[in-house]
Amino acid sequence: MSELMVHMIRPTSDAVFYITSRTPQTPEAWEILETQTLTLSEAGTLLMLPTHVRGRAQWLTDARLMRDAGRKAFEAATKKDVAALEALNDELYQSCTQCHEHFRPGYGKRPPVDGARH
Repeated sequence: MSELMVHMIRPTSDAVFYITSRTPQTPEAWEILETQTLTLSEAGTLLMLPTHVRGRAQWLTDARLMRDAGRKAFEAATKKDVAALEALNDELYQSCTQCHEHFRPGYGKRPPVDGARH
């Protein structure tokens, strides 16, 4: 799972999250964005394979959220619609945080403060 996150999901989701500061400027750059958003969508599909599902209905629900956000991002990228991509930020972010809350132990919790360290 870590490899999928590091090598596939995080870099392709970053393409959507940072669309306003990294807007493609050339046809080639738009093609790269199309590939990234399609990869993001298909990563959601990969997460639904039996080898990743973990036997939980919640896992499938969370993976579908990412797949669907990625699919919408791909459609927006093919239209070179920066506003639509920017509008997907919340939906994509929600899919990430929801999955992390369900399946990443300790997600969102700060480690205890150790008074001995400064």
